[in-house]
Amino acid sequence: MNLATQTPKAVLENVCTPSDSLSVSAAGDLLIEGCAAPDLVAQFGSPLFVLSDSTLRQNVRRIQGAFQQNWTRGVNVMYAIKCNPNFAVRAVVHEEGAGGDCFGIGELEATFAGGADPDKIALNGSNKNDQVIARAIELGITINMDSESEAAQVESVAASLSKSVRVNIRLKVVPPEYQNYQSDLMNFKGDFRDELKRLKWGVNEETAHRLLNNHASYPHLEFTGYHTHLGRLSQKVEDRAAYDREFGRVVGNLFVQTGFAPGVIDLGGGWPRERDPESGRLEPNPHSIEEYAEAACSALVSEFDKVDMPLPDLWLEPGRYIAGNAGVLLTTIESIKTEEGHRWYYADASTNIMPLLGAAIEGTHNHILAATRMHEPIVLKADIVGPLCIPSVLRADCPLPDLDSGDLIVILDAGMYAESDSHQLNWIPRPATVMVNNDEVGLVRATETLDSIFATQRLPRWLQCESVPSSRFRQRAIEGDQERSGG
Repeated sequence: MNLATQTPKAVLENVCTPSDSLSVSAAGDLLIEGCAAPDLVAQFGSPLFVLSDSTLRQNVRRIQGAFQQNWTRGVNVMYAIKCNPNFAVRAVVHEEGAGGDCFGIGELEATFAGGADPDKIALNGSNKNDQVIARAIELGITINMDSESEAAQVESVAASLSKSVRVNIRLKVVPPEYQNYQSDLMNFKGDFRDELKRLKWGVNEETAHRLLNNHASYPHLEFTGYHTHLGRLSQKVEDRAAYDREFGRVVGNLFVQTGFAPGVIDLGGGWPRERDPESGRLEPNPHSIEEYAEAACSALVSEFDKVDMPLPDLWLEPGRYIAGNAGVLLTTIESIKTEEGHRWYYADASTNIMPLLGAAIEGTHNHILAATRMHEPIVLKADIVGPLCIPSVLRADCPLPDLDSGDLIVILDAGMYAESDSHQLNWIPRPATVMVNNDEVGLVRATETLDSIFATQRLPRWLQCESVPSSRFRQRAIEGDQERSGG
């Protein structure tokens, strides 16, 4: 391909999805809901995460509509807050009627800080402590249990509070079709069914049967349904259908064996998007959320019809689908290096704030474009790297115009697992996040400072000797230890 036949604007137009709120100004600047990228950086600094209110709302509505078209009972879209934990994101999806999937006390509190209906919220977690269980019970939400020992634990905490709690049994689903399963995200060798048994929490059919038959042992637990979770493993519609068919078969068998008709089934997350960087490819996903919804619902209905089980309400836990393309990362080219004909663009952002770009197992392949030269021809390929002491390649051989220091680039699909997975290697403060709503801009997470990231540091008594030159951070660490110890 002749690079010069393309521009960043043409690439953007080619890869845009229906819910993207991205366009280009006459001056060649990227617009996010009409807000120019250079203006946002001038006001809030670089690098900068930018979230689109409109895109979040459209994604919630689309996935809700896709499943409602294929399910005759209620559908609860439960946003997985781990994907992007900003209170503002949670507030938007709450306004759109979405419930929530929480894991741990932090996500639980973040969910309710952004706004939540307790009847639409579930607590997940492979190792829930008594604190988070008690808080979930106090809030009146559903707890998804993945073992008999956890059932006993939840019963004990609920009894101590003299309160009942809604619970779902998490089922470990192992479809026979997965014997020779090939994921587009992870590379497994051998029988994938064995891997799935180890990777996924939950109980098998026998244990679920025993829990239901022993319900009298759990007087404070209100068994409402079942939960399962495949995760983001494949784009193939038939893989999704196989998983849900096996889930439906197990649920149907338990109905026949115990008479328990679930009021709720929770399918978990892992729903791929049209622009799907998690696949490791830049090409769009050939399948739509409507296709996944139709396949999943048809598989479930066919199994439930076999045993005349009434349809329950349907819950699902999308994270990436809702938040993925709702965020972009703007970063500034700070320096340019060339050697033996190869070019490196050094940006002020790196894989510490976009960790999936550098992940060994789940590496993403995000589109990266020139945010301030969208009309100019793409004439070269360069490595975009960040300011870390380790290889921090945001993208190798990225097609771009001829850029200068000070130019902005944009990384698409930065709304998922960027902020929540980010870290502070080399003590680099993490950037701010803003949300745009038409021509309005709101700060939703402030830029970190050295003061904020060093605030938890302490120096114990035996390490408080004189140091030259002195540092205000050193003195604060000493004072913090003295305050802690009452010195």
